Amino acid sequence: MGNCLQCFQSTSEHPSTTLGSGAATSSSVHSGCHSTHIGEGRYNAATTTLNANDCHHTQLQNHFHTTVRSTFSKERSHETDELLSTRSPLKPANHCDTKRSSFKKSFALLNGNASTMCDIITTVKETSEVSDNTLNKLFEEYKEPDEDMILAEGIERLCCDLNYQPDEFAILVLAWCLDASQMCRFTRSEFIEGLHKMRADTIETIHIRLEQTIETLKVDSEMFKQLYRFTFRFGLEPDQRILSLDMAISLWKLVFTVHTPEILGKWIHFLEQHPSIRGIPKDTWNMFLNFSEQCDINNYDDTEAWPSLFDDFVDYEKSRLENGDDDNNNDDPLQQKQMHDNSSSMNVL
Repeated sequence: MGNCLQCFQSTSEHPSTTLGSGAATSSSVHSGCHSTHIGEGRYNAATTTLNANDCHHTQLQNHFHTTVRSTFSKERSHETDELLSTRSPLKPANHCDTKRSSFKKSFALLNGNASTMCDIITTVKETSEVSDNTLNKLFEEYKEPDEDMILAEGIERLCCDLNYQPDEFAILVLAWCLDASQMCRFTRSEFIEGLHKMRADTIETIHIRLEQTIETLKVDSEMFKQLYRFTFRFGLEPDQRILSLDMAISLWKLVFTVHTPEILGKWIHFLEQHPSIRGIPKDTWNMFLNFSEQCDINNYDDTEAWPSLFDDFVDYEKSRLENGDDDNNNDDPLQQKQMHDNSSSMNVL
């Protein structure tokens, strides 16, 4: 039987180019199979007239194909991964292995075992194809009736369906993945293009991608830096270049959800104690990430090119330590500076 299978595969893999040569090949193949069957005693002597008797030739050929199908049926019954492969019985085994490997890679991505943003947003095509039509239908579910964008009410419903609160870190990550240009608003192009990059077209897959991204942000400092810088732009009011102090404090608390620097609490306390600070410019926002990673109160070097607000912060913290953490003392350097500025203004008047 093994020799017959090899002959059958050889015939299937190397078809003849003409009808005449095909007939010759078929004759030689069955002649070889016929000889083997005689040697093994599986068929009676009547098979020796195979080439002379077309009817008997057809019967024996049908018997041969039935035997082949039966053998493959037994073999396939032991293949536990058959549903994961499109391999036909005559395709090479390595084709099946390639498909199976691709499936396992995709399955790993869906379960959060990705190491880079590229792995997260570039899901293997065999398992995920995202169409514009599907994404447009999803957008229509949340967009405003009279405007072609998702606004506050639609975003709130989207958050609810995703099982998040609107002020959770995951929604900031979603806005970053969609490259949203403004708070409380997703345009159609932002929504569709962003979900294309995420390879997500259902609420379930969006949730999975967000959880994967959050896990990666915990360990990938370069990716976190991109999110951090996006957050400043995302928080700006239209036509503004400086974050209001209240907005900056809220966004610092939010963006540092997954990896919080030790100095953040003191920094927020300092800002809250000095509401007279008008706002946070982009340079101060960006530099604070470096400041939080490289400096503390004791090793801060004020001769370096840090924003002046950091100098005030360090002086304030040193003063607190020297005076027993009393926030109402009169030695606050920033308050003294402000009092001096106010006094100068009065003198001018």
